[in-house]
Amino acid sequence: MGNRRQHIIELAARVVYRQGFKGTSVENVLEIAGVGKGNFYHYFRSKDELGIAIIAEMEKWLSGAQGDEMFSPTKSPLQRLRDYIGYVTEQRHLENHGDPLGNLAAELGDTEPFVKPLRKALDALTERFEALVSEYALELGSQVQPRVVARSLVAHLHGLSTMYKVDRDEQAFDEGLKRTELILQNQVKPAVPAPQREGSYTAPE
Repeated sequence: MGNRRQHIIELAARVVYRQGFKGTSVENVLEIAGVGKGNFYHYFRSKDELGIAIIAEMEKWLSGAQGDEMFSPTKSPLQRLRDYIGYVTEQRHLENHGDPLGNLAAELGDTEPFVKPLRKALDALTERFEALVSEYALELGSQVQPRVVARSLVAHLHGLSTMYKVDRDEQAFDEGLKRTELILQNQVKPAVPAPQREGSYTAPE
């Protein structure tokens, strides 16, 4: 039972990521999943319930073992960011969509019953970014507000996904992704030593 439900979620998610949730019908899901209406409504009371399940899978991916691997603290902060950018780039090349979470957040972020599940998934991504920003700032001795920087990175990625959904400019999307690391570096800069005042003397160590 659980495997069939998961199968429907995974295949439906691919359609939703490409066509948008509103542009995906139950019939689209039935066709790609190879199930009848009776089977679908056995697992999901409505299309909205399927949408919530898809978002929950995103949050589970970010908060669980796969997210732990991608954002492992054994990697440098920049490598963690690069790995996530690589994942989004791969999604674009394989499935012709941008960041799946960004797409759904743009489409359903103010629509019930999706607000709370989307907020939870976005928080999971933001927290991953906040951790790498905190560590990166610590390495550089930089004083920043990690969550503010993390939110700006998430906003950049999701903004790119929204624009790509409209204009399908693959080159602009990929170039924008490459600039994500530069945005981090511009916001988290190495600490600059305070200038020594004229006439002051620092004893040699």
